[in-house]
Amino acid sequence: QGNFLFAQFPLFWFNMPAILKGWMDRVLVQGFAYDVSKVYDGGLLQGKLSLFSFTTGGTKEKYANRGDIRYLLWPMQHGIMHFCGVKVLEPHICYAPACVSEEKRKEMLAAWTQRLKTLWKEEPIDCSPDWYFK
Repeated sequence: QGNFLFAQFPLFWFNMPAILKGWMDRVLVQGFAYDVSKVYDGGLLQGKLSLFSFTTGGTKEKYANRGDIRYLLWPMQHGIMHFCGVKVLEPHICYAPACVSEEKRKEMLAAWTQRLKTLWKEEPIDCSPDWYFK
């Protein structure tokens, strides 16, 4: 349909992998994704949705020790997607799949499968500083 930008990636050094960032740098360019006077809610990609689905190397508790993982999402979701006018859905995070039991990995996959069935019904996040830093 062309209305959805979906990114699945491993969180790498608290960010998306360089190859994905490079793709965004080359594709989400001025004149296509944004214009100097048309950014955020006025960005050129209005009407599109985005979802970041990623895995981490560390557990949820390890990330929580350093603050909310949402802090890491600010530059990716707000600074790239929202800047271009894209509405952002709540990210899908699988914490430390390499460090959990096979049963837990199956639960992660089942939860992701279930979410995909109803994804189009989800409301985008607020994308304000309050959502990221509350």
